[in-house]
Formats: sequence, C-alpha cells, structure tokens
Amino acid sequence: MSFVTPQQLAKTRTVGADAVLRGEVDLRAYPYRHLALIARPAFLASGLTQLMEAVEHLSAYGWELVSIAPVTSNHTLCAVLRRTPPAQ
Repeated sequence: MSFVTPQQLAKTRTVGADAVLRGEVDLRAYPYRHLALIARPAFLASGLTQLMEAVEHLSAYGWELVSIAPVTSNHTLCAVLRRTPPAQ
C-alpha cells in the first residue's frame, strides 16, 4: 500500500480512483474545494466503474460529482468533484 501524502495531493489536485478505493488517501486536510479523480481501465475492469465507485464512496464524505470527461485516447477518465460546505 502506498499512501498519497497531503503534499502530493495539494500539489497535483488529482488522485487515482484506485487509491481512494484502497483507502490510501486522507482528504480531511485537503485545502481545496475541487478535486480530480483519475481512473485508467485495468484488465477486465472498466475505468468508468472504478471511477463511479470512488465517486460514490466520496459522496459519503461531502464530495459531489461535477463532471466526468475522457482525458486521453487510452480511455483514461477524469471526474471532477466539489466538496460541499459543511451544514451550519
């Protein structure tokens, strides 16, 4: 397991959907409101399925899906999420 450091996350503002699903990232200290999730198709696995699983997982922590778009011709997908403000 290779954890994504807060510095890496803040610098790139992107994280792999697979890292989210493996619990290798902690977004509690993430300083920005928007985040990009990247998913690449794997052997016998859809990048879209993995991406949507990660989006669904993060929705339980106050993140909402803004958009999904292809990144390159190799079927890499990007989902942009926005952190919802805490309820007052």
